[in-house]
Amino acid sequence: MNPSLAPALPLLGLALLALLSAWADQSLQSPLPAGAARDHGADHSFTAPLARLYDSEGRLAYEARGARLEHRAESGDYLLEQANLTVHPRPGAEDLWQLQSERARFLADRTHAMLEGEVKAERRNVLPASAMRLHARDVRLDLKARSAESALPMTAEGLHWHSRADRFRADFTTEQLTQEGRVHDRHDPIRR
Repeated sequence: MNPSLAPALPLLGLALLALLSAWADQSLQSPLPAGAARDHGADHSFTAPLARLYDSEGRLAYEARGARLEHRAESGDYLLEQANLTVHPRPGAEDLWQLQSERARFLADRTHAMLEGEVKAERRNVLPASAMRLHARDVRLDLKARSAESALPMTAEGLHWHSRADRFRADFTTEQLTQEGRVHDRHDPIRR
């Protein structure tokens, strides 16, 4: 190395760093190029989301968890894979409903959702005599009314009973289960 260049080397390095810093600053200040709006597919997604939905009075109505949440550009729907929803039926109540499905589709109107595939629902935080489990497929939720319905066969189980029906409607706030079509009930009395 030439000894006459040695004193200028640190100044040359500083000048290079200043140039790179100015270039980086300019790049950060300029806006990103605008791309065409996506009209199909997922335009954004989240991994392991937790969403809380509140009613019109600001009280917690639903909690939604899953493996992945994505927004669909073509419909405006949100898809939640491996959905796990908690329904809080009434303000201040301790009991709740736990709903699980392969996928939940929150429709663009934000007042309805579809639980797609196999759906399991369980009433929690109640005495064993009041506990209930539902098994169904392709269940439609009315998020405002806190109700669920399906036109496909379902089963319901309690402590000492089992029921099957062609279709059903469940109102989580009034604790009403309406079964329609062919209904088959079985009661297992307590054996002593």
